Amino acid sequence: MKNQAQGAVASAATAVRDTVAHTVHTVRDHAPQEVLDRAGHLADRARGTAAHAGHLAAEHTSPQVRSQAARAVGVARTNRTPLLMAAAATVLTAALLRGLFARRH
Repeated sequence: MKNQAQGAVASAATAVRDTVAHTVHTVRDHAPQEVLDRAGHLADRARGTAAHAGHLAAEHTSPQVRSQAARAVGVARTNRTPLLMAAAATVLTAALLRGLFARRH
């Protein structure tokens, strides 16, 4: 049963990735160049702002809290695949339960 659930989650995750990739390619193919340029500029600004906010947060955060955050990030990176699988399983379960409850009412 667990292997079936993992297979279903992996299949759903692949389908979502494929859909997102297709959507991105479609938008890039049909969007005017000015829109793409502006979006790139805004993304660069957002990354810069996030980096600046991160530096400010690091300056005003105690070393102990920074150390704990670094450990948490390391654990999350190490366990990325299981965490993504769990998130996908949660979303899939919520969607299935919502569908079941919607049919009953």
